Amino acid sequence: MTGMERVPMGPPWSVDLIADLHAGVLPPEVAAQLRPRVEADADAREVLQALDATLEDLRSLPPVPMPDHVAARIDAALAAEARPGIAPVVSLNDARKRRNRRLGMGGAGVLVAAAAAFGIVLAVSPGAQQQPPANDAAPAPTTKPGAAPPLALKRDELGSAVGEVLRAQNYGPLETPDRLAGCLKGGGITSSGTPLGISPIDLEGKSAVMAILPAGLGKYRLVVLDPATCGPDKPEGVLEDTTVGQR
Repeated sequence: MTGMERVPMGPPWSVDLIADLHAGVLPPEVAAQLRPRVEADADAREVLQALDATLEDLRSLPPVPMPDHVAARIDAALAAEARPGIAPVVSLNDARKRRNRRLGMGGAGVLVAAAAAFGIVLAVSPGAQQQPPANDAAPAPTTKPGAAPPLALKRDELGSAVGEVLRAQNYGPLETPDRLAGCLKGGGITSSGTPLGISPIDLEGKSAVMAILPAGLGKYRLVVLDPATCGPDKPEGVLEDTTVGQR
C-alpha cells in the first residue's frame, strides 16, 4: 500500500468492492471515506445487509472437517511447491501453515461474497457431512450401487427441494454441462457457467433433471428438464421453469 490509494467513485459500486469493504481488507483511509458513501446508497446498503446475513448463516453452521483425500492432494501440491527452484517456500510446514490460513480466512471471504451475490442460502441436513465427495474430474454417474433414488416431487413442491439440489452437481442422464446448455437453449433460457446445483429428480412419476440457476439477490430459477426430449431446438423438453425466493 502506498498511502495514496484513490477512493473508488460511485454509486454504483461493484459487489466485489462492497465485499472487500465488508471484510475489512481495504486500506483504512479508503474504507473510512468509502463506508459512509456506501451506506448512504440503498442498493449498496442492501448488499452489505446480505453479506451480514450470509455471514451469520455461515457462523451458525457446524464445523465441517476437510476430507482426507482433499488434504492429501493439497499436501502433495504444497510439497511439490516447496521443492528448491520451484517456489520460494522455506519448508513444507510453512506451506501447510499458509494453506491453513487460506482455507480458514480467504476461502470464507470468497464464500460469503459469492453467497451474497447470488442469494445462496446454505442448508445442512443431518448426515450431510457423511456424503461422499463430488468427483472433480467428471459429472457423477446417473446411478450408483446402493444410491438413494431421485427426489420424488410434484410440480408445486419444487421449492422444497432447493436445499437438497444446491448440494449436488449430478447431471444424471444429461451427463455433461454441454448437454445441459443445449437443453436450456432449447427453452430460451440463458445461463453462464455451472448451475448452482443440479440433480436428477422424479417429477410426478417422470424421470427429469432439475437445475438451479441464479436469478438475482435472494432468488433462484428452477428449471426442470426432460432428458429424453430436451435439446437446442426442442422447447418441449423444458417441463418447468419457475423462480422462487424473495429480496
